[in-house]
Amino acid sequence: MPVRVLPIALALAAMVGLAGAAPAGAADLRIGTQNVPVLDPHFLLLDSNIAYNQHIYGALTETDAQGRLVPDLATEWRPQGDNAWRFTLRRGVTFHDGSPFTADDVVFSLNRVPNVPNNPSPYSGQLLGVTEVRKVDDFTVDIVTDGFLPLLPAQIAKLSILSERAMAGRTTEDMNQGRAAIGTGPYRVTRVEGRERIFLSRFENYQGQKPDWENVEFRVLPSEGARSAALLSGDVDLIEFVPLQDAARLAKTPGITVHSGGSPRVMFVGVNVDPKLEAAGAPMRDPRVRQAISQALNRDGLVRSTLEGYGRVATQVGVPGMLGYLEDLRPDPYNPDAARKLLAEAGYPDGFTTSLVCPNGRYVADAQTCQAVGQMLARIGIKASVETLPASVFFSRIRTGANSAPLFLTAWSNVMGDAGYTLNNLYHSFDRAAKMGSANRSGYADAETDRMIDAALREADPARRLALLQGAGQRGMESRVLLPLFSVPVVLASRNGIRYDVGTSGSSEMTSAMRAHPR
Repeated sequence: MPVRVLPIALALAAMVGLAGAAPAGAADLRIGTQNVPVLDPHFLLLDSNIAYNQHIYGALTETDAQGRLVPDLATEWRPQGDNAWRFTLRRGVTFHDGSPFTADDVVFSLNRVPNVPNNPSPYSGQLLGVTEVRKVDDFTVDIVTDGFLPLLPAQIAKLSILSERAMAGRTTEDMNQGRAAIGTGPYRVTRVEGRERIFLSRFENYQGQKPDWENVEFRVLPSEGARSAALLSGDVDLIEFVPLQDAARLAKTPGITVHSGGSPRVMFVGVNVDPKLEAAGAPMRDPRVRQAISQALNRDGLVRSTLEGYGRVATQVGVPGMLGYLEDLRPDPYNPDAARKLLAEAGYPDGFTTSLVCPNGRYVADAQTCQAVGQMLARIGIKASVETLPASVFFSRIRTGANSAPLFLTAWSNVMGDAGYTLNNLYHSFDRAAKMGSANRSGYADAETDRMIDAALREADPARRLALLQGAGQRGMESRVLLPLFSVPVVLASRNGIRYDVGTSGSSEMTSAMRAHPR
C-alpha cells in the first residue's frame, strides 16, 4: 500500500508556527469532519449524523463516555407491569426557540420516527416492540410495548426529541437548512452554509453541563488529505477520521496531538442471499461459496497493512464486553487453497464474476479495505468488480429490502453494548411493520434465528436471555452472511491546546465538541 506524504510546505509551517497557535477565538472550536450532515435526527441512521445531532437535540436517555445509561430529558424510568415503561420528564427545559419542553413533544417525536418519508436507513429499530407512546400528563409519558422489553431505556438513547411546535409544516430539508433544527441540546444552530459548514453557538439555557466552547464550526472536508492539511495550516483545530498512514507523522509534528482509541464498530463483508437478487446472487446462496469467501479474507493482513497496525481482527459483529459476545468464536482461517476447493465443490471450479460495492470516505480506510478484499477474492477466482461510492449513494444502493449488490462492505456499531440490538437489526428477517431487521441488507431469513431473537428481546431472566442471545449469534455467524474483518479504530488529531476524551463506549466514534476541552 503506497504511503502518502503530507504537503512539505504545510508540514514545515506546522513545525515553525503551530505549536503556539490559538483557535480563531478564545472560546471557538473549528472541527474538520468527514461526512455531510443530516440535521433531521430521524433521517438516515448513521453515527456521523448522530454525532452532529447530539449537539442540537436532547433525548429521554443518554449514554456517557463509558457507555453507562444516564438521564437526559427524562429524570427516571421504571416498568409498568410487563407492557409499558413510564418516563418522568425533566421540568423547566426549553427548546432553542424558547418554547417549553413537555410530554407532547415526546409523543410527537417518537411517533414521527418510523414515518419520515423516503428514509433509506430509518431509526425504527430503536422503537422495536413499541405499540404506543401515551401522554399521562405534561411531564409523564408511558411507552407501551407488546411484552416486556428490558432494553427499551437503552434502545431509545440518543433518539432525538423535537419541538412539535417548531416542526409544524416542516420537512427534512427545512431541518437540513437549519430552519427547523430546533432542539434542547447544548448548542443551537446559527447558520448552515450549504453542505459545507454548520455554525453552532452555545445554548445558555441548556439544562445540563455547559460545554467549554462558546461557538463551534463544523467544516465538512470529505478528503482525508484535506482534513490533515487544514489542521496543519491552522484552518481547523480538530479533525476526525485521521488517515491512518498520516497518524504517526502527525503525532511527531510540533503543535499536534493525536488522540486514538478503540470502538465498538466492526467492519464486515456482507453476502447477499436475498432470492430477489436472481442470477447475480445465485452463487451467494450456496453456503460453500460463503465459506470460501470467508477463507479468502486475510484479516490479520488487513489489520497489519491497511490499518497500519491500528484496530484488531474481529470474530463477530460485536466486541468484547458486549452482552452476548461469543468468547470462544474464532474467524475462519485464511486459506486460499481450501477456498478454491470449496468453490469447485459448489460448481465453480473457475470461479465466477460478481460485484463488490463499498463506501468511500464513510469509515476509516473503507475504500482501501474494499480494494484489498477485491484482490483477495481474485486469488481464489472470484472476479469482483469493485465499486466505491459516496456514502449517500452507497446506502441507497444497499437499501434494506432492495439491495442489488451481491457483495458489499459496510460496518456496524453496537451503541448499546447488548447483542440484542445487533441481532434484531442485522440478523432478524426484515419486517418493516414490526421494526425488525432494519439493517438486514444480506436478505438473511431463518425462522429459528428469528424465534431466538424475539424471545431474547423480551426475556427478563438474565441467564436465559444470555443463552438466547448467544444462540442466535452463533446461528447467525454460522450462516456466514456477514463476514467480520476488524474492529474500527478511532483516531483524531488536534492542536496541542486541546484535550479530547475519546471514551470507550458506542459513542466513541461520534466526534463531539463536548468531549474537547482547552488545556
